[in-house]
Amino acid sequence: MKTSKIIFISLISATAFLIVIAFVDIKINSHRHKDTTVNRQILPSFKVIYISNCNFDLMQNDSSFIETTCLKDSPMPGLDYSMKGDTLMVSDKSQSHKKDGFPTVRISATDSLKSLILKNSDITIKCFKVEKMNLNMNNSSVWLNQDKKIISSFRSLDILAKNHSSIYSNEFKIENLSINLQKSEVNLEIITNKINGTLSDSSRVSIRQALEISLKTDSTSKAVVNDY
Repeated sequence: MKTSKIIFISLISATAFLIVIAFVDIKINSHRHKDTTVNRQILPSFKVIYISNCNFDLMQNDSSFIETTCLKDSPMPGLDYSMKGDTLMVSDKSQSHKKDGFPTVRISATDSLKSLILKNSDITIKCFKVEKMNLNMNNSSVWLNQDKKIISSFRSLDILAKNHSSIYSNEFKIENLSINLQKSEVNLEIITNKINGTLSDSSRVSIRQALEISLKTDSTSKAVVNDY
């Protein structure tokens, strides 16, 4: 058999195999979506979220709501939430929902949201754009998953983190970044005009680029600006 014919047959076989795999994947995902239950609760707009013992995704939208998704015939996550003035209080002492897989929780907020207060929680903030955002963290983790098409996600981002908190991000731009860390870590793939703040008790900050830097660190802490 000629080499060209062997290559041709191999390409056809590989293509057929990929088509079968894609078909099976579609079937599995289709079946998975049919076996889930979604519950959405509409909320009034809020300026602050107080988060305790929770894992969820936070997204920006034109309206505010909490959306829970779980497998069909399974109990919904034991999430407690209430409104106190302009603050949304969210807690889950049982931590019944997972970060990956089911059940899952998603909170949607409008651009009126200005501050997040987290305790023993792990959240992902997706594609948010507001003038100023405050993060107050205690033994918590935040992943900033911003849209690269947004030139400046936040004009100002203030971070107060303590007790082994951590913040990570993909690449995006910000005008001013203020950080105050105690036993915490910040790793941000950001380009900022100005960064200022303090680091203490074995804290660490790493950012991609900054035009102006004003950071105070003790002997146990470290600041890294990669500048690339």
